[in-house]
Amino acid sequence: MRNRPVRSLRAPLVLAAAFLTLPAGLLAQQDWRSITQSRQVGTEELLHVAVQYGAGRLILGRGSDGLLYKATLGYDGQAFKPELTYSPGSLRVGLDDVRVRGRNVRLGELRLDLGPTVPIDLRLEFGAARADVDLTGLRIRRLRLATGASETRLHVGAPNAEVCESVDLHVGAAKFDAIGLGNLNARRLDFNGGVGDVTLDFTGEWASDMAATVRMGLGSLTLRVPRGLGLRVEKGGLLVGFDSQGLIKRGDVFYSENWESADRKLTLDIEAAFGAIRVQWVDGNQN
Repeated sequence: MRNRPVRSLRAPLVLAAAFLTLPAGLLAQQDWRSITQSRQVGTEELLHVAVQYGAGRLILGRGSDGLLYKATLGYDGQAFKPELTYSPGSLRVGLDDVRVRGRNVRLGELRLDLGPTVPIDLRLEFGAARADVDLTGLRIRRLRLATGASETRLHVGAPNAEVCESVDLHVGAAKFDAIGLGNLNARRLDFNGGVGDVTLDFTGEWASDMAATVRMGLGSLTLRVPRGLGLRVEKGGLLVGFDSQGLIKRGDVFYSENWESADRKLTLDIEAAFGAIRVQWVDGNQN
């Protein structure tokens, strides 16, 4: 599937800021519509999923056995044009062509259930959204998630049956929590954050070592690491507080005490501008 250029998130962010505080009575006047589309598993060997969503509520999770996908999209029919299209092995979902012209706009709602059988190449892009993305039970081959001014929770509650070839997380001015990253079965993870409060939780059943790069602007970063996992941290940046409890510094690099003997290892390369970084050791599987 060819990736279309990422649209600017500026317009959806402005709309969200303007309309989130509208009274319920005004929102009730909208031309609210809802469409649902679903498909059962056929001969697909890989499902490409691309979601572009400006503002609203987004919920993604595991569907029933035998399901390829089920999408329910709610929207203001006089302001947005929905996109819900499927071609063999490729699903596109989103809201396009904002047409406001002085009207009050109700933000959209999207529920997307993906089946547990077919491997998934998942690309999520959203602006001012509240997003709950639960990948538990899904076969994730590739993951790209990009947010604007959002509140996002990413959760992986069980081991991924696929090797996740790439994980790219791009977060704007946001609160972002990623829980269970050790379950993704990913060899590499890249995170880019702007301004916000970020938690990266690496608990889970580790099938291999992982190398991760983290680029942060202004904000706080909490790294939740399971006890028993070997950890190596190389840190750069200006005016960044670093709580290195449980780590030993050797030159410019920090190591966990069990680095040499650990069965599974996480290597972190962190570059941050302003803010604080904290390593938090927690109970959780690592092998």
